Amino acid sequence: MHDAWSNHEVWVYECQNCGGTWDEEFEVRHVADGHGGEAVAYEHDGHSCTTPWTDHVCPDCQRARVRAWPAPWRRRRAVPPTRKGDDLELVFRLRRLHAY
Repeated sequence: MHDAWSNHEVWVYECQNCGGTWDEEFEVRHVADGHGGEAVAYEHDGHSCTTPWTDHVCPDCQRARVRAWPAPWRRRRAVPPTRKGDDLELVFRLRRLHAY
């Protein structure tokens, strides 16, 4: 008997044409072949589908210029502003915490 398991994944999509974003949920089924390999099948709304990162069309503008990534890596945030204060003070604080 081969090992089989499934997991739930959420993928985030961004249209490169209109800038719209949305996410979709997938059920991912894994089956080990007994020789170190693995077969993976994706389901969306109970129907078999291709991998989440291929063949998507924007629901707003109907263009196929869509980028996809797993949900934990959503859109990159802007770089936070620099911290006000003395860097030397931060170094001493980190040394007291044995973190530097």
